[in-house]
Amino acid sequence: MRHIAKNNCIINKIKDGLSTTYFNRLDKLNAVNLEMCEDILESSKFWNEHAVVTILKGVGNTFASGADYEHILNVPQNTNDLSNLSTNGQLRDVSKFSLFGDQQKKAVHAIGSNKSITISIMNGPTSGIGAAFGINSRLKIATENTTFVMPHCKLGMVPDGGSALKFSKIYKNYGMYLGMSGEQLDGLKMAHLGIADYLIDSECIPEIEMEIEQAHYLRDEESIKEFLLQRYCYLNQTEFEVPKQFLNVLSLSSLPSIMSAMEAQFPEQAAQIRKNSAFSVYAFYELFMRNKKAKLSLKDNLKMEQSILDKVAARPDFVEGLRSLLVDTSYEPKFNPKTIEQVDLEEIQRCFEPCSRKLFDD
Repeated sequence: MRHIAKNNCIINKIKDGLSTTYFNRLDKLNAVNLEMCEDILESSKFWNEHAVVTILKGVGNTFASGADYEHILNVPQNTNDLSNLSTNGQLRDVSKFSLFGDQQKKAVHAIGSNKSITISIMNGPTSGIGAAFGINSRLKIATENTTFVMPHCKLGMVPDGGSALKFSKIYKNYGMYLGMSGEQLDGLKMAHLGIADYLIDSECIPEIEMEIEQAHYLRDEESIKEFLLQRYCYLNQTEFEVPKQFLNVLSLSSLPSIMSAMEAQFPEQAAQIRKNSAFSVYAFYELFMRNKKAKLSLKDNLKMEQSILDKVAARPDFVEGLRSLLVDTSYEPKFNPKTIEQVDLEEIQRCFEPCSRKLFDD
């Protein structure tokens, strides 16, 4: 059986309880737009009804890239026309972007809470909200071709889609650094950090899909885990280890103290963070720490992200990040404030005031 969602952004092929599901925006590297989010919500009902196992993958050589800002905001690339993007340095239509953000979060929750066993095969570029779709699946596969990144702080945004929740579970606060820096990971690092459950040779993917389809005993989570580990999973001989002293720096009690120590001992990593929006970095730090302390559910984390989204999207940093990336393509943004130490902490706290819109029915 074949089910194509109404916007043609998601294709489901189902046989014997297995749905092989494709992100289907090949010409946009499977970038996520509003229509794709709608199609995920539609397809999740299909998975619940017809699938015991759902494999998520992308058409072409990309799993799913980040949000399609050009589509959502109608940003003209490589021109000086910012009329559709900003008014006095601010986002022209925050409500349109908020709707998109809400739908993204609903799509993430639909994947993360689905009754079927979702397996994401993150083969190829996996970034932004597309990466969030992957890491919120039940079982997560990376390959030698995977490039994983959450680049939000580079754009004046805050990593979302449950990323702070997932990153808070990485040992010794290293997930804090990943969110603040936007550092890119390969499949090996993903496996060692626990962002991916399995590192598998990409050439084995067709065989894995065929075996799961044909072997009816592979319809429960434990059997699938054992099958992947025994037959296909491998770890490269080169171990990925984070220096202990770097982890000690990330355990310091405040973001300014973390940055001061990092600049003294790990200047390259500190510089990577300093290039990003200082406000976004601080907001992610706060979101990360709240997840760490409160151990939030995915739904509660997404509600908190919704509160942050509107405030951050209304700030000039977001427009500046988009302008630098999409319009002049130089990526030399002039964020304000310039440094983490200059961030208004009262403004950070206001980002966490509850949103008036209702994200979920409960």
